[in-house]
Amino acid sequence: MTPAAAPDRTAVPDGERVLVALRAVNVGGASTLPMADLRAAAAEAGHTDVATHLASGNLLLRPAPGAPTRVGDLEAALTADLGDRLGRTLALTVRTRRQVDEIVAADPFPDASAADPAHVVVLLCDGPVPEGVLDLSAYGREQATGRGRDVHLHYPDGIGRSKVTAAVLDRLTGRRGTARNWRTVLAVQAKLRD
Repeated sequence: MTPAAAPDRTAVPDGERVLVALRAVNVGGASTLPMADLRAAAAEAGHTDVATHLASGNLLLRPAPGAPTRVGDLEAALTADLGDRLGRTLALTVRTRRQVDEIVAADPFPDASAADPAHVVVLLCDGPVPEGVLDLSAYGREQATGRGRDVHLHYPDGIGRSKVTAAVLDRLTGRRGTARNWRTVLAVQAKLRD
């Protein structure tokens, strides 16, 4: 069980689209969540400019009038409301456009991101992570750097057989997170700017 963290007090800019990243959807079995259902639930809740990117739980929306104006409060509200509307327990995290821009600007693996973006991942966590380089030497050649509520990871030998799993990262960071590869991060950044 991860320790509770103070909610992210970052302001959600009025009228600006945010990223809502859901954890562990569409990874098989009971986790399947049709993106059309997710979009419909968000629209029914009054959010606008609702869209999804890929089928892995990347929801973009402009928060409904009266929605919480702080990231952490919006996370809590969306977790409860969307979970109720979809009839399931959700784990999600919210990032503003500025926060996604900061993730991209802070990329500690620019060469790998350019040459092999599928093997560079950002873990979007539910609270602050250890700052700086994380020691993954016991697991292989993977590299990780924590910053704020995010961990940048490079999997030079691929992700599929890596020993650096979600459970390992949860344990090392003391947080729960949801991973997005670099291509997805850049695509979402572009959609937030539209």
